[in-house]
Amino acid sequence: MSTLNVFWDTVLTGRLTKIGGQEMSFQYSDNYLESKHPQPISLSLPLQAEAFDSYISKSWFANLLPEGEMRGHIARKLGVSERNEFAILNGIGGDCAGALRLLPESAQNITEGKLIQLPWDELETKIASTPRPSLLALVLQEGTLRLSLAGAQDKLPVHISNGNLALPSGHAASTHLLKISSGSFPDLVQNELFCLTLARIIGFNIPKAEMAATKTPILLIERYDRIIDPDGKIGRLHQEDFCQALGIPPESKYENEGGPSLALMFEALARSSQTPLPDKRELLKWVLFNFIIGNADAHAKNVSFLYHKYGDQTGPNLAPFYDLVCTEIYDHLAKRQAQKIGGEYRTRFIASRHWDRLASSIEVNPKYLRSLGLELCDKVEENAPLLSVEIGKAHSGAKTLDLVIQVIEERINRLRTELSR
Repeated sequence: MSTLNVFWDTVLTGRLTKIGGQEMSFQYSDNYLESKHPQPISLSLPLQAEAFDSYISKSWFANLLPEGEMRGHIARKLGVSERNEFAILNGIGGDCAGALRLLPESAQNITEGKLIQLPWDELETKIASTPRPSLLALVLQEGTLRLSLAGAQDKLPVHISNGNLALPSGHAASTHLLKISSGSFPDLVQNELFCLTLARIIGFNIPKAEMAATKTPILLIERYDRIIDPDGKIGRLHQEDFCQALGIPPESKYENEGGPSLALMFEALARSSQTPLPDKRELLKWVLFNFIIGNADAHAKNVSFLYHKYGDQTGPNLAPFYDLVCTEIYDHLAKRQAQKIGGEYRTRFIASRHWDRLASSIEVNPKYLRSLGLELCDKVEENAPLLSVEIGKAHSGAKTLDLVIQVIEERINRLRTELSR
């Protein structure tokens, strides 16, 4: 029976055990439960002495892993089946989203951290020489690196200091996420840089994003789940996405596949956030903004709760937003919304009555939703065109960003018409 120790930064919270086949079970350790300030690692994993069943355990920990093609790349690099989630966690669970670290049972203590330097030109050479590369699979080194980030997009956790790129090992923490585009999604990183920057300009809580000074377009996003301690060391903040908080496996992240609805997400926020009203307003703005920019892939894994440092009992807040991209411009991506708006998936059919139904389902005055939506339309319209030109000139991708602007203009016109009825 294989076991992984689950650390909250340097504190051992419990153990994840493979219990046969592809099943696994998490159990808090007795010492952790008896400690001064034990905290649950998830809203769906409350403090208890008994082990959790395989469904909820597997649902939570599988959400830490890459998905789709990225998982396939990594599984092949590790020499395991991509269905063997426990084995992949064993291989790359050392530096995940948030503060949790999964290490082999033999690792009773966190090893001292070190940084493995990776010159930018060496990374560019690796990318250029590998057909359809996975960043994570490219840099995995047996027994050296244990890095994992959830989601389907290609990304790599890295440490950047004074412009120098390095890969964290042992207890060393990453500071940024590094992303590249793929042939399937031209200029994806310019698209994301534009959407993230636009959101930050109009008032959203968004992590800092910028392009690396490389010939290859590489997007760098500052990690919001990291914090600089008074002694200058980088600390980890715990987070969990809404699928994890609600006990939903990653393969069910879309509402039409059993994933959380917007109403369920707002309910979880109202129940668990330490600042529910401001967070509820921001989540509603997120829904409206994704509609405006043409992001049909906005689902429950793209929103998270952010916890404070270990030992802080105040509870989580809504995390800064991430993975903001205009998916509408890529013909092979689904056009249906990842989550229903007032009962409707099909974007072109979403009308004023659907927005009113959404408002009612999340206990918001429809007039307030309409006012908020019209305000966002004005702000996006004022800032988007100039920003797209600036990014297109500085980082290429101008034609792609022109398509994004066309989508935004069409969405604003439609949204204004419906919200003004």
